[in-house]
Amino acid sequence: MPKKPEWMRNAGRGLALAMAINLMLIFILISPGTSFELSADSVTAGENLIITGTSEPNSENTFISSFTMNLPVTSEKYSYETEVKVPNKPNRFTVTAKNVQNLDAGVKMGIWITKSFESRDGVVHLSAADIPTGRYKLKVSGSAMPGANEVPITIEAETGVLADSSGSYKLVIDTTGIPEGDYLIKGDGDEKTVRILSKEKSRPSALAISEAEKEIAAYKDKIEINLSAAASESAGGKSVNEEVSKEEKATPPAESAESKGVVAWLTDFFLGQ
Repeated sequence: MPKKPEWMRNAGRGLALAMAINLMLIFILISPGTSFELSADSVTAGENLIITGTSEPNSENTFISSFTMNLPVTSEKYSYETEVKVPNKPNRFTVTAKNVQNLDAGVKMGIWITKSFESRDGVVHLSAADIPTGRYKLKVSGSAMPGANEVPITIEAETGVLADSSGSYKLVIDTTGIPEGDYLIKGDGDEKTVRILSKEKSRPSALAISEAEKEIAAYKDKIEINLSAAASESAGGKSVNEEVSKEEKATPPAESAESKGVVAWLTDFFLGQ
């Protein structure tokens, strides 16, 4: 069989390449969003960070956020305490500590509930899923490895968000408890870094504080006047505060379903580790 001329072979290769490029372009144009957008490149700790994007309609989208902090070691001990906001279920949190002999993990529920975990080759790795939503005071502490000057601790949080019928989704992340530094977010085929600023560096000026204090004082005086007028009109001359106080004493607060869920989860976590 005679050989094809060189120009025909080159034309065939060019046609195949063009078809491949066209297929790639079609795939890119018809595929759902493969990245997400952030509301800001930097936020002050405690502010909300908003993630938005598009994907398949009614699909579940998973995002993993993480940060690493290096805790100083003093007399071979390390410690860190903070308050965090746990997002809605499903969720998962992992804590990895290096250069440690052990790690004491504590959650404050009126009193501190703490459990100690021994390291393996200087590393402690903890993981917990479906934590009840809410704010928690957390504390990690323990003994560092001999000679260690700092303890790197990486905290990773995984949560999901459901896209609506048009494929759009929105996820709000509360940055309470996240220390100053880089905050990495992965999901939807992309990853982005947000800079977390400390509250100290974002404090308002002394003039702004002074003006705010004046407004608060004026508002407080107005409330006291209104309460005084309401108290004088109440039956029997009893003040509003007295009536509320009696009602509180007569009806003790009931334990909420959320509180019960936290206790049950803590029991499972500490007994199961």
